Amino acid sequence: MKWSTSLLGLLSFIAVVVNGAENPRIIIVGAGAAGIAAASRLYQRGFRNIIILEASQRFGGRIYTTPFGPGIVELGAQWCHGEVGNVVYQLASVYPGLLKSSIIADEDAVLIRSSGARVPEAVADRLQTMAEGIIESDQRDSFAGSLGDFFTQKYWQTLATPAYKDISRDLAEQFLVYYHNYERGYTAYDSWFEVAASETDSYVEPAGNQDIAWNGKKGFSTILDIVSGNYPGTTNTSLTPVPINSLVKYGKFVSNIQWKGSPEGDVIVKTQDGTIYEADHVIVTVSLGVLKENSATMFSPALPTVNQQAITGLYFGTVNKIFVLFDAPIPEDFPNTVHLLWYKSDLTALRQSPHAWAEAISTFFRIDNQPNVLMAWMNGAEGRRAESLDDATIRNGVLHLLKIFGNGLDFGNITGLLRSKWSSDRLFRGSYSSRSITTENLNTGARALGTPVRNAANEPVLLFAGEATNPVHYSTVHGAIDSGFREANRLINYYS
Repeated sequence: MKWSTSLLGLLSFIAVVVNGAENPRIIIVGAGAAGIAAASRLYQRGFRNIIILEASQRFGGRIYTTPFGPGIVELGAQWCHGEVGNVVYQLASVYPGLLKSSIIADEDAVLIRSSGARVPEAVADRLQTMAEGIIESDQRDSFAGSLGDFFTQKYWQTLATPAYKDISRDLAEQFLVYYHNYERGYTAYDSWFEVAASETDSYVEPAGNQDIAWNGKKGFSTILDIVSGNYPGTTNTSLTPVPINSLVKYGKFVSNIQWKGSPEGDVIVKTQDGTIYEADHVIVTVSLGVLKENSATMFSPALPTVNQQAITGLYFGTVNKIFVLFDAPIPEDFPNTVHLLWYKSDLTALRQSPHAWAEAISTFFRIDNQPNVLMAWMNGAEGRRAESLDDATIRNGVLHLLKIFGNGLDFGNITGLLRSKWSSDRLFRGSYSSRSITTENLNTGARALGTPVRNAANEPVLLFAGEATNPVHYSTVHGAIDSGFREANRLINYYS
């Protein structure tokens, strides 16, 4: 393989043969779940002229397992969501003890009001069931306004019926604010008033446990070893071990892709450090946030309208986490999952205090296999703004909330703090994709984003993968892996 780091240097590949044809040169942009899946599927089918260009110094993307305290935590993807039709579960569940039901699935979440009082379980269950019924209602399909308008209208109509006469106005208002926060965290949008009630693309939830945790020292990152055939003791003979670290070139931020390429038909890829690569096909797996920020200069010529409108129209939001390590186990009386409900007067006081940023925290979670660690979940614009604050401010804000919602429990002393900053990281610019009113107005979606770009010879020279290109499993690791397999299969079939 020839290479050069000068502006004029061109990286080329050694030609081999696949099914009697010359093995094409394939560049994959991004070494996240989709990129690793695409590279692994291609390699395992005999395609060996593969380079993965990764802008950071690690692979995994939004799978980000990292040491913390005596164990690990997940700064990115945390749980395997569902079993049936979930490629992550299908690949990992064959290894005994690798997956387990998370502690957050073992008991119902508890709603705690800013007075310290818990909402009775039966009342919380009724309200939660009612809210989920509204979200899943078929009436959304014929509603012309936003999801926020639809939900609030149906919510107050339902609460006006005799079945809910025991629900006070205060509790009803608090629950509405909480449930909006819950949905914001679930789908990574800032406000449900930005989301159309009627959606063309709808997430399809795989049946089974939605909160499956990982055992082992590598956490969710284990799935990358499984996909690439590098997990110890693998019994799947089709998963040939892929030399990932030999394929990945780290520190390579792709600045431009000339997809109409050279007179010979090559696609030309330029990285920010001045390196130039030539390829027959490029699979782009960067986040939708990166595409939104860079697509105008990243592609020459400009992308076809179908891809451009998808980049514009799809929503990409931020959910952040704060992990707090204490010098003692989390008190037994503190539930596994705590959702925060605010009285208006208490929320007003918070907004006028030095801890105003903490309104971004919607939920506290215990962490599997880490009894001394508590995780705070941050949503929306407030959560993005909190990325710029120093650790001391974050620490004090968390302690302030635990004083309010911990009902006098002694959590001990904080000995460590770790948090994600997905929005301010230029390699991501957010957490995961969802839908907005703009998505519907432009009549676009994940399929449009994943439309391959073809050259004059009708060859698929520029392909797109990643969770945002998956029309039914967007926002998830299993959606990302499926999309990587999809684009690899597209090229495999093209050369068959």
